[in-house]
Amino acid sequence: MKKRSALLSVLGVLCIAAFALVLSACQSLRDMVREPALSVHSVELTNITFTGVELLCRVNVENPNSFDIPFPEVDWEFFVNTNSFIHGIVKNDNTIKSRGTTVVDVPLSVTYAGLYNTFKSLKDTRTAEYRIALGAKFTLPVLGDKVWNFEHSGTIPLLQMPKISSPSFKIDKLDFTGAEILCSVNIENPNDFPLPFPDLSYDYTINNNSLIKSSVEHAGPLAAAAVSPVNIRLRVVYADLYRAFQSLRNSGEVPSLLALSAAFPIPAFENEKSLTEIPGNLPLLKAPSLSFKGISVKNISLSKLEFEVDWEVENNNNFTLNVKDLSYDLRVNNSQWGSGRVLNAPVIAANKKTTIPLTVSLSALSMVRDLTEIITRGTDTAYALGGNLNLAGSLPGLTDFNMPFNFNGNTKLKK
Repeated sequence: MKKRSALLSVLGVLCIAAFALVLSACQSLRDMVREPALSVHSVELTNITFTGVELLCRVNVENPNSFDIPFPEVDWEFFVNTNSFIHGIVKNDNTIKSRGTTVVDVPLSVTYAGLYNTFKSLKDTRTAEYRIALGAKFTLPVLGDKVWNFEHSGTIPLLQMPKISSPSFKIDKLDFTGAEILCSVNIENPNDFPLPFPDLSYDYTINNNSLIKSSVEHAGPLAAAAVSPVNIRLRVVYADLYRAFQSLRNSGEVPSLLALSAAFPIPAFENEKSLTEIPGNLPLLKAPSLSFKGISVKNISLSKLEFEVDWEVENNNNFTLNVKDLSYDLRVNNSQWGSGRVLNAPVIAANKKTTIPLTVSLSALSMVRDLTEIITRGTDTAYALGGNLNLAGSLPGLTDFNMPFNFNGNTKLKK
């Protein structure tokens, strides 16, 4: 029994010694395996477009050991204004060389469509605060699985909705057949990158009635951080207008409205439209009418005949018309009685009929005798009166208006 007890005691001492040696060896191994050092090298904004932003987070991993260690598994989470938005994991089968430093790239892609669908309030801001939380997991000899957590904060620029500003309405050209209208707007792109040109459509209404609907052709992308002017030219033909809206025939002016709708082909704004209204007043002009009022004799003698030819111009507009030029050619019984230009023609009053007289003097004795006989007998006389009346209006933008005329027929010369 004594021998057996002594043997057990010796075995116990040996086991304790062996366990101590194992613990000592493990401690030595632990002392030999050193933990890697990790730090954020940089976070860069690598790309920004109208679809979103791309970031690259770069992490420095330093291996202080004399042996290679496995590449870490990096899980990351992206927070926007303290709210979790996206997350992911980066894996790699490579190793980190002994006593070397490796940069681990963690790419992140943030779409504006997803961002605005999650955080609608961000549409009214220019930047958003973000935080990247990273966890690097290593499987190391002896030490087992170890996780290092660290983070980085910053801001990202946000996509801004373009704005339509400075709407204007201008009568660019005006005559008695119609009006050419110039409507202008500015499209402001506040972003630091180009945007696609919007889908622009417009509806031009008169007295709340649609007259012209169309769209604006694409004029190329909107330049970054710039203002792009857009001009819309419209042509209103009075004849078409009066056929569509007969009640306007007696109007001198009518209110109009150009409603402009802009839809931007951008994923983040696919359901949004920008609406702009450009009010104006469209003058409704009526072409003056010209009529022949006859020929009357003012003075007659054996050596000379003076007579007066009268035109009448009817102006149905709310503004005066100035006669810039009036040329004529008068023939009676196939004989030319006179041609030339009328000097000092009167102003054509607004909404009135105005007579333009022309005095012609004939001195040929034979012609005077023939005309005296015509006047005395009271016979009909064939006449032909042709020429051109050039009018200028006092209305801004109104172009000169030519009225060619050609009157012919039979008349009695009035004494």
